Amino acid sequence: MGTGAEDVEARGLLTHEVTRSVACTTSMQLERSWWRKKVPAFMLVLGIIGLMSHNVLTRTPPVPVVSDATVTTEGELITTYDADTGPFACAGASAGLAPGTGDGTTWRCIGGACIGAAQKCDGIPQCRDSSDEQACSGSASAGNMPSVGVPATGSSSGVAPTGSSSSSSSSNSNLGGAWGSSTGNTNDYGGMSAGSNPAVAPPPAPAPAPVLPVPTPGPAPPGSSSSNSISFPKASSYQPPPPPESSGGTNCFEKAGVTYAEAWRAQGTGFWDKFDYMTNDENFMPIQYLTREAAQEKQVTVAYEDRAILRAGPRAGHLKRTSAKVVTKQKWTYFLMAAKLNHVPWGCGTWPAFWTRSPDVAWPNGGELDILEYANEIASRSSLHVGVANKCTLDQSEFRKPGCPQFIEAEFNYTGDSNCVTHYPEAIGCAPNHLPLMTGEEMAAQPIIMAAEWTKDFIKIFRIPAAQAPPDLEAGTPTPDQWDQFIVAYYPFAASERNNPGSCPNSANLLKAQQLVLQLGFCGDWGAKVWLNSTCANNKGPALPSECVAVDPHNPMGEQIAGPRDCCTRFITDEQNQYGADEYLRQNAYFDVAWIKVFQR
Repeated sequence: MGTGAEDVEARGLLTHEVTRSVACTTSMQLERSWWRKKVPAFMLVLGIIGLMSHNVLTRTPPVPVVSDATVTTEGELITTYDADTGPFACAGASAGLAPGTGDGTTWRCIGGACIGAAQKCDGIPQCRDSSDEQACSGSASAGNMPSVGVPATGSSSGVAPTGSSSSSSSSNSNLGGAWGSSTGNTNDYGGMSAGSNPAVAPPPAPAPAPVLPVPTPGPAPPGSSSSNSISFPKASSYQPPPPPESSGGTNCFEKAGVTYAEAWRAQGTGFWDKFDYMTNDENFMPIQYLTREAAQEKQVTVAYEDRAILRAGPRAGHLKRTSAKVVTKQKWTYFLMAAKLNHVPWGCGTWPAFWTRSPDVAWPNGGELDILEYANEIASRSSLHVGVANKCTLDQSEFRKPGCPQFIEAEFNYTGDSNCVTHYPEAIGCAPNHLPLMTGEEMAAQPIIMAAEWTKDFIKIFRIPAAQAPPDLEAGTPTPDQWDQFIVAYYPFAASERNNPGSCPNSANLLKAQQLVLQLGFCGDWGAKVWLNSTCANNKGPALPSECVAVDPHNPMGEQIAGPRDCCTRFITDEQNQYGADEYLRQNAYFDVAWIKVFQR
């Protein structure tokens, strides 16, 4: 699972504010004799104060946006506007304004950008669509702004649909405590009979929800779904028909010739003792990843004799929901990993991932293998990510041999070139998968075993129905050379280098030592971005486009990332309990893991 700080190249764009500052500094350097001019000092002071007052009164300054990749300002996002006098990107409280409304400090253009409140109806069009000079009743006074549902200054609105209540009943979820039941039914999974519904999270205890202003939502600004239509032209659940296959092929896959022995396992009540908890989010999610102590307190991670649970947790303040991301304390070079999953998370707004990472080398040069990953209703696919320093392009003829299982490159809407180098958003890795892919809902219907074999020559991903578990795996002496019928992804990097010298020159060290990562995320720069093209739109959460927009965090077009107008964020956080998200997540959004094992030679 690529992370935002690692996935996204810093834009390197100068903001208008920085440009102005540089110009001013240059001018001062060229005019070192300015102080010799006979200008009274008090006039200079008055002029400086006047300029500062003008900037403060006529526009809201850009709000800094901080990521691990770069520090910029929202001003650079509206590059076609005049940053000195014209619109700027809405951020903070102003991002909650509906188009065509103001809060006394800022006014939002119908097109989606913001201007200073004093510029509304001043006789000079500032918005690109001139909406700031409409409905002015013939006056240029800023006091003639329409008084449409306006949040209090400094507040951040939930932008609930028209007619919804700004307060909530006692059925709202517990924002601060563990998920518990007011009826005493805590759904403790210990002692559950075999075949019963596993690990459905307990319902939240009653507690009041935050009282938020409820402005009238305006229409979605044109283009506010960002690059969705370009990056994801097809429905997000799209996959092509599987290519025709025939039997009789030979040497379909390379073999390791190894019988493995168990080296590590996580199982039973001490399951989570084998993991560290990570709290960083680099995918622009409306999420709070919890520490070990907090995750246990809120029952986001729990362990029993026969299973371990990682589930969506309660809300955490404004526009956040809790969850967990765990990483193994150990790392391995070359291994066979197998995990028995009784249930996997699925559903709108969810982004589950089971993947590997290098703790020693910066991403992507340390390598990343996504074993299982998907968002919303998109089917799961495996993918591999490396850097330029350890480049690798797979030879597609190696996984499209006549008479053998056929694998399709699943990146770029199934048109990728199998270049595993990753440099988002231009290069997104390689993903040779066997079709049809399975959705999270399909995989959750019955227990499965996900396995990954990494050798110096190749990587194989296996998906095995638990009822068909290979006897050698159950005996603890797995020989995956015999599991060809279960292979769902294949990365033949050594064969690719033999066929095309220079294509994968360092295949034996393509990845550095890897840890296993299990996490449940929400929305972010995948799930939120593709909401427009998913079946979730106008099925879960607020109506699109009248009440929300699908915000692409890498091209927000003036919208607040994971903010009150993002459709996915609004549904997942469900601050007014309008959309039934708590119960939806309780029923669907959880990992139920019987065990995870790592084998080596």
